[in-house]
Amino acid sequence: MTQLPAFSKLLSKIGALCTLLYGSILSFRVSKTGRRFMPTYPLKIIGGENICIGDNFRSMGCNYLYANDGAITIGDNMSMNTNVQVGGSSGRITIGNNVLIGPNVVLRAADHGIALGTPIRFQPHVGGEIVVEDDVWVGANAVILRDVTLGQGCVVAAGAVVTKNVEPYAVVGGVPARKISSRH
Repeated sequence: MTQLPAFSKLLSKIGALCTLLYGSILSFRVSKTGRRFMPTYPLKIIGGENICIGDNFRSMGCNYLYANDGAITIGDNMSMNTNVQVGGSSGRITIGNNVLIGPNVVLRAADHGIALGTPIRFQPHVGGEIVVEDDVWVGANAVILRDVTLGQGCVVAAGAVVTKNVEPYAVVGGVPARKISSRH
């Protein structure tokens, strides 16, 4: 019975080494990565020449970073759960330090035009910017739309759709997101 914990530790170490190796290989697909770039397979990258990632990046499961015709900058100590989409295409996304992003979150720095008389599929992209300041937690299934700043230390509740700036240390939730509390 004492061999089982030892075997479990060995598997854990092998998994960590595989993650580091995968990160080392993937780091060639982005403009810059810091130390301890540890994405879990798969991390889909499009427009990697426009993506800069700081130290101690971690992601779990299937995630997407796309910055073709745009830019993504990620600070230090960023952690993404599964199925997160960071879409900087036709816009810009800047994520600060010590940020947590829950599963199924979408950050999208551009959307489609909606002019009457032209089919939606032929509308141009309208680019914008998303800024996520330091020490922010974005809960599961939240959506962050273009031209939004998430202030330092704020919390976005699960399922929220953020269409306007969030003040520092506010807790927001709902559709559209509204302030429901403050961190204390």
